[in-house]
Amino acid sequence: MATLLLLQRAPAIPWAKNVLIALGSVIEKTWTWRVALPTISSVGTWHALSGATTYVTSSSSNTPSVTEGESFTFDFYNQGYKAFSYKVEDLPEGLAYNGDINGPIISGTLPAAGIYTIKITGYRYSGLSGNQTPVYSLVLNVDSAEEETTTENNTTNPSLWKDSNTTSLGNGWYRSSWLGDFFGNSGGWTYHIFHGWLYLHGTDETGFWMYDENLGWLYTGKNLHPFVYRNTTSTWLYDQSDATARKFWDYSNSSSLTPDKN
Repeated sequence: MATLLLLQRAPAIPWAKNVLIALGSVIEKTWTWRVALPTISSVGTWHALSGATTYVTSSSSNTPSVTEGESFTFDFYNQGYKAFSYKVEDLPEGLAYNGDINGPIISGTLPAAGIYTIKITGYRYSGLSGNQTPVYSLVLNVDSAEEETTTENNTTNPSLWKDSNTTSLGNGWYRSSWLGDFFGNSGGWTYHIFHGWLYLHGTDETGFWMYDENLGWLYTGKNLHPFVYRNTTSTWLYDQSDATARKFWDYSNSSSLTPDKN
């Protein structure tokens, strides 16, 4: 008891207390970082039992360009803990999920031309229960058989960007004087610096359609932009997007649209 009383009055106890407080702060920050990890990550969730980052993935492209009427097979799997059930949503006609957790596959005959988004979610336990992964989106860009034949007969793929107002920035990036910076200049799936992934359909930048996952089909061109026609609502929008956010003015109801980046 005398020894404890002496230690209590000695400077060693406050010093040790300060060390423990400092360590506690580090431990608290480390724990906070581990808890925040799922929020920071865009591809996985933290599973409390396995301690692994988990998500659905595939060795195949998640935005394949295919042709209507062809046979199609897409295999996928869960990275991290093993999923014992999968939810597969928005399958187009002609495609089916085999329901095999050891070799999950989507297969069948490709539907009519169009863009289809299939959503896949993995679950920790059978019956779609337990922890779940983020939704994996498989985007099918299905071309018509006639368009495919025409493309094969052409010596070069048509490009929207034929005018001198589009210049190369290197490494696949281009700059349009009216549309801004984007990756890839042969149409189809294109990554725009402000809008993200867009599907461009056309052969002349004077006017063409582009598919936006959040807004649907849009029509614009070098003599129209920043005015954009939205097909789903039959209204005109004014593109006010910049590096900080996507923003459109909707003339039909005099209000702003702020869709997420694709």
